[in-house]
Amino acid sequence: MRVSFKYKILLSSVFISFSGLAFAQTAAQVESFTKAAKFDDVSEIKALLKSGISPNTVDPMGNPMLIVAIKDKSPKAIDLLLADSAIEANLSNKNGETPLMIAAIEGEFPVVQKLVLNMKVDVNKTGWTPLHYACASGRLDIAQFLLKQGAKVNALSPSDTTPLMMAVSSGNEELIKALLDQGADLQMRNHEGFSAIDVAALFDKDHIRDGLMSRWVKLYKSPYPGGPKKFAS
Repeated sequence: MRVSFKYKILLSSVFISFSGLAFAQTAAQVESFTKAAKFDDVSEIKALLKSGISPNTVDPMGNPMLIVAIKDKSPKAIDLLLADSAIEANLSNKNGETPLMIAAIEGEFPVVQKLVLNMKVDVNKTGWTPLHYACASGRLDIAQFLLKQGAKVNALSPSDTTPLMMAVSSGNEELIKALLDQGADLQMRNHEGFSAIDVAALFDKDHIRDGLMSRWVKLYKSPYPGGPKKFAS
């Protein structure tokens, strides 16, 4: 009985090993998947998925295929991947960027909506967030949508950069106002001691700097103290 039990265990191990090999993807398959995601070739993607290739396959640069499709604006490929029950819609690339972050910075509002409303992906995360990315490209529509879905207006990147600072660098004044109206904190500074006002000066956006300094006086009843100011370590 003991020998029979060991034999069954051995057979199970062999079966699992061969199963893993059977569904392992080759370099050629990854290349085909990457091209199909880039060029919106849904027929090829369907064939690859049917053969057992994971929809969460990453390209040689470490980007999941969903991110590849979003970057290259392949709508049919995006919809096909999102419809797959095995898709991990929050799966990030090697830089920690999620599909929602890429959709936000690329200005793909319909994709942002699908990811948040249909796929229930996280609008907040540690470090850089989708809101940071939307603000970096000055996307008012996406930023407002993310805020309505619970995005943290004063979220901090690894360098303590806020969405407001990113919006200032983009130069979108409507976006800046929208963030301030939602509670964006003018007093916050990043690791280098820069506030949003300092960022405006850094990017030669004098009209934005002047407007923010005027708002500072109204809010805090004193002139802006200047910057950048690093905190004592």
